[in-house]
Amino acid sequence: MEQNHKRLGFTLRVIQNKVKAIICSSIPPSSKGPQSQLQGGILGFLYHHQEQPVYQRDIEKEFRISGATATNTLQGMERNGLIVRKALDKDARLKRILMTEEALQNHRRVEERMDRMEQCMTQGLDAGEVAELHRMLDIVLGNLEEWQQEAGAGEPEEKPDG
Repeated sequence: MEQNHKRLGFTLRVIQNKVKAIICSSIPPSSKGPQSQLQGGILGFLYHHQEQPVYQRDIEKEFRISGATATNTLQGMERNGLIVRKALDKDARLKRILMTEEALQNHRRVEERMDRMEQCMTQGLDAGEVAELHRMLDIVLGNLEEWQQEAGAGEPEEKPDG
């Protein structure tokens, strides 16, 4: 297919599939790992926000998912030993979400692999070109979200884990 006729959505899907395969290959098969892309994203979010409390509402906002999807996903992650939820002394209804030690160790390996993958993906690009690529992809994402909202399609949600 000529470059002019290549669909951006297809190229992005191919890239996503490669990224997913690389990330999945960094988790040892014997260890407990995320059961879905959403779970993997949540572990990444928790990993990068270890110094501050993270609650379910933060997960809902960050991943643009409903409360029900967040609840089901987090319950599955808790059952699989990826996270623990700790009630606050001042409000037992509010539960901080933390990674288990095993999930934390596994995610460190994922982060190392992702850093190497990022270097590979941006090889041959200077810092300005990388920034421009991020800027353009943010525009594409914003356009899709706006179109989706206008079309009344709502947010597509990942199927809850369970």
